[in-house]
Amino acid sequence: MTPTTGPARPSIDAYLPESAERLRQLFERLDRHFAGVWATHLSRLLARDQLDAHTRFLVLTAQYTVTERTAQLEENLNAALTAGVPAFELLEIILQTYVYTGPWVVSGACDAFERVLAGRGEDAAKLSPDVGRERRLDAEQDTWSDADRADPRLALLLERYGWQGISNGLRLRPGHHINMLATLDALDPEFLETWLDAVYEGMYGRGVLEDRIRLLCVVGATLALGETHQSRRHMRAALRTGATPREVLEVIFLTTAFFGHPHVMPAAFDDLVLIADDEGRLSELIEPGRIPDVMRIVSARVARRAGVQDGIT
Repeated sequence: MTPTTGPARPSIDAYLPESAERLRQLFERLDRHFAGVWATHLSRLLARDQLDAHTRFLVLTAQYTVTERTAQLEENLNAALTAGVPAFELLEIILQTYVYTGPWVVSGACDAFERVLAGRGEDAAKLSPDVGRERRLDAEQDTWSDADRADPRLALLLERYGWQGISNGLRLRPGHHINMLATLDALDPEFLETWLDAVYEGMYGRGVLEDRIRLLCVVGATLALGETHQSRRHMRAALRTGATPREVLEVIFLTTAFFGHPHVMPAAFDDLVLIADDEGRLSELIEPGRIPDVMRIVSARVARRAGVQDGIT
């Protein structure tokens, strides 16, 4: 049931202030039953409190940006600003999508951002987010895994490429990042240096938003694109930087509401279940007594998908 007590939560109109009524009228004219299904479905999902409205607006900003839904992005930006989301946070989410979309998608979203602020009598050029933060190698080493710190390849990689970009990767992707570094170091050291400086130091090290929020938005963006390989990696990173399994799950639910179910159900649920189990946090999602049955179902489903992908019948 939709909650009826406690503080009022944002409604469909809060998230879709320009299009909600138009959609209602359109669907009502064509099929009243569908209109009811749509309105009830979206209302119930947006009324849930597992993800706060502020974060939900940021996730939608990332999703509309990467899918190049400019009209929806502008509507969402306006709604978010009206709800009190700082403009610099919305811009930061747009800029962070550069890693997965490149400059043209980001530039289109930045154009939309400028239009929205201009329409509200604000100057986007006057935004001054606090980019960068003081960092110390000795402090960041404590965030690396024991295995990465002991890896014999690490010292040479740090000597060649510096510690700032490498450290962000070791913190966010223990085990995986050092293997990627070693691979790229063998393939093309010049590209590796450029990649580390631009992505792991230049973008992931900006520090405008906490990693938890940034990574929830990346999870949403990759799910909206149907990119399940990267969504899995960022789900794990989000959990390791303070997100709860419930918050990650709610991003998946939000994606089904605005971008449909393909690439999301059940694959994204299965991925989250396995990642949460691997991180020792599955009990935050599922009652302990039900975990064995869920794990049996999920493991079988994942195995079947792997068989299909491998050409096994």
